[in-house]
Amino acid sequence: MSVSEFIMLFILLAGIFYWIDTVYVKEIACQHGKDRCENLGVTFLDATVEITKVRLKRNPKGTVNFKRDYSFEFSSDGIKRYKGTISMLGKVLLDLQMSAYPEISSNTVIEQTNSNIIDIKQAKSASDKTKKFPTGFR
Repeated sequence: MSVSEFIMLFILLAGIFYWIDTVYVKEIACQHGKDRCENLGVTFLDATVEITKVRLKRNPKGTVNFKRDYSFEFSSDGIKRYKGTISMLGKVLLDLQMSAYPEISSNTVIEQTNSNIIDIKQAKSASDKTKKFPTGFR
């Protein structure tokens, strides 16, 4: 085996190792995103995360690992999409952030019509109907 063949084999094996490791870490990041969305009562959309950045970074022990940043989308109302980000160092979760989103109150009614349009209406109690607004807000 010549030196050039050895180098090509090494590059091929390193690429295969990187690809397998990337798929594994993506699955871990996806599970972290699903778990956080479930804990907050929002919907994790598209059932996946998207890698946005990869770089080398040292972990607290001093060894060099891949730091991968992922993005994902979630929804609190089933209509609007909101962004979230996940940072992984090796196979360890570093950070998970979600953009601000409006919470759906328990008195929100979601009604589906015969078409593909979903109407959202606030359920009004008797006290809400009699609420008076200051002048200028009518």
